Amino acid sequence: MRHLSKHVSWIVALIGVSCLAVTISDALPRRVATAAPSAADARQLSAVFREISKEAIPSIVAIETRGKATAANGIDPDDEDSPLGDLFKQNPQFRDFFRDRQRKGGETPRTRGMGSGFIVDEAGVIITNSHVVRGADEVKVRLQDGHEYVATDIKTDDKSDVAVLRITGVKGLKALKFGDSDTAEIGDWVMAVGNPFDVGVTVTAGIISAKSRGLGIADREDFLQTDAAINPGNSGGPLLNLNGEVIGVNTAISSRSGGSEGIGFAIPVNMVKWISHQLLTGGKVKRAYLGIGIQQLDPQVAKGLKLQGPEGAIVTTVAKGSPAEDAKLQEGDVILELNGRKITNPRSLQNTVERLELGKTYKAVLIRDGQRIELPITMREMPEDFFTAARSGVRRGPGKGSSQKEESFNELGIQVKEMTSDAAKELGYDEKQTGLVVTAVDPKGPAAVAGLTPGLIIEKIGSKKISSAKDMEEALKSVSLKEGVTLLVNSPNGKRFVAIQANGK
Repeated sequence: MRHLSKHVSWIVALIGVSCLAVTISDALPRRVATAAPSAADARQLSAVFREISKEAIPSIVAIETRGKATAANGIDPDDEDSPLGDLFKQNPQFRDFFRDRQRKGGETPRTRGMGSGFIVDEAGVIITNSHVVRGADEVKVRLQDGHEYVATDIKTDDKSDVAVLRITGVKGLKALKFGDSDTAEIGDWVMAVGNPFDVGVTVTAGIISAKSRGLGIADREDFLQTDAAINPGNSGGPLLNLNGEVIGVNTAISSRSGGSEGIGFAIPVNMVKWISHQLLTGGKVKRAYLGIGIQQLDPQVAKGLKLQGPEGAIVTTVAKGSPAEDAKLQEGDVILELNGRKITNPRSLQNTVERLELGKTYKAVLIRDGQRIELPITMREMPEDFFTAARSGVRRGPGKGSSQKEESFNELGIQVKEMTSDAAKELGYDEKQTGLVVTAVDPKGPAAVAGLTPGLIIEKIGSKKISSAKDMEEALKSVSLKEGVTLLVNSPNGKRFVAIQANGK
């Protein structure tokens, strides 16, 4: 910095203001010096890391899993339908090789996996990831003193990737304390502890890089992202704050090399606390549900629905017989708050809903047709088959045999056909499905740019339901394609809102 100040003085003096140059030259080093951290500050942070590591390491465990051995790679040489059936037919000596291995008792080695975990109760309760113990025939837990124990009473929740297990017959265990992941902020220092690559307990440090991440690897995701080094084997270990409290369970990494690249993900501990409590007390997780399909709002859709901004979660479907139907929620409603918690996106709504008390009524704040309203919603337990029952069957594009009249809407760049019960059957929809079927899309039109394809069903334009070509004509008169038109469409992947604008803008 002193080098920089000389250049500043030289530049200013060059234009004939030497006294000002002296002032800048004298002031700049002093201002930088007062802002610069001292070695004592670094030593103080180092001392914090040291103390947290000392306190946490005794609570960290290594988890080793073993799967069942299989005879001759699980392949029956006499099974003509096996993956190697054709090869056995063409090469009898290969079949004899497999038979010989089986006669000699040849088995493939038992599958082996490694992971991490941490003690949360002195009685021997340990938390890890579900994927660490999933499918294991035997789960061994190794403490820091080297003693090993076979885990019992293993409970898992695959939707969140959280598992709880117990070890018995051991005394003097030390438990880690839970923190509050909701209060963690981007930029906070964190430490990841675990057993990467089975090299032994390892501590790494970094910061929280982001919150509320979704990777698509679990049904329930709200990950904390960190640049603390996390590697294979770290799964199930704790992410600690500077109070030495657990704020997350290390779960996944984003990596091209297979090792740490500074993008790791942890399940927030507030989710873990709720799930582990249910696993320990009831053996499974009971989740509340609304029974709706939801979509992330983007600026275009928000504008088309005349909303202030893309906040909240927009309702795309309401399941029959669900708590949402009982509460009279409607397609197009934008949920802003539930039980006093702000809803910023579909993930935050999902995480809020599922932890609500079953049988209890909560207030929802939403926007409907531009008006802010409140609705009471009574929670019920999510059925086991809710997701699979919500939508089944394979839907196809519109058939060519129907004589139903098609209407051309050049402004949107689509052709549509009125829905009939026969057309609904052909497309794989419910016979009572209403709306207009998209039969053709101009590849250069605004609808194509917005992603519309033949086979989609248009159910709404803005907030107006569409069941005929005349309905569509009337609805289009009240909107501007230049400003943006919002459609509710139904597809094989469910319903969603789509914003269409002139020239695809």
